[in-house]
Amino acid sequence: MPTHQGKSQTDITLGGEGSSITEDTSFEFAATHGLGAQLQVKDLAPGTDRQYTAYELVVNDPAGGPVATMAARYKAWVDRGSASGQKTIDITNTFDPQPDGASPTWPSTADTVAERSWKVDCFDAAGNLFGTAQANWQLRSTVQTGAKVIQTVVDQDSEMLRVHLVYLAGDVVLLDTVVTMTGAVAVKGRVSADPPDVTDRFIP
Repeated sequence: MPTHQGKSQTDITLGGEGSSITEDTSFEFAATHGLGAQLQVKDLAPGTDRQYTAYELVVNDPAGGPVATMAARYKAWVDRGSASGQKTIDITNTFDPQPDGASPTWPSTADTVAERSWKVDCFDAAGNLFGTAQANWQLRSTVQTGAKVIQTVVDQDSEMLRVHLVYLAGDVVLLDTVVTMTGAVAVKGRVSADPPDVTDRFIP
């Protein structure tokens, strides 16, 4: 069966006076589909110090009409507190095959929804807020009339959320995809990090 795979990796470092925090987050998907599909990916914050990318994988019937869609948005950023040094960002995108275009759409309604908001507060030696690492992932699926999407949470902890989506028309699998979202923070010098503050939401 045809496949689409993709991963966006983001590393943001905020420094100051010999200390630093590095936020390491990612969005990854691996999909198989029996019909043709197109992937659209767009950087929504080019040239900035934050990650904000939109993705849309659309499976089409032989006539070219959409039968199943996986849409996602991935944000990552670091807010400055007492840190006085530079902020740097490194984003790496890997897709196989390469995206077909840069015009993803975002469905106003969806058959399933999965969202994660993730935040880590980091403090300097004096107890002041040094910086806050943050990320947000949103995943929405749509499917043709009469079909359904089965959404299963495969892994869920403070550093990773993995969701399995199976799009079915009767017994026929239109799209099968696994989406993985990760977040972690590394600190150097006299900086400490609180445990991650995570909020997940799923429909259904």
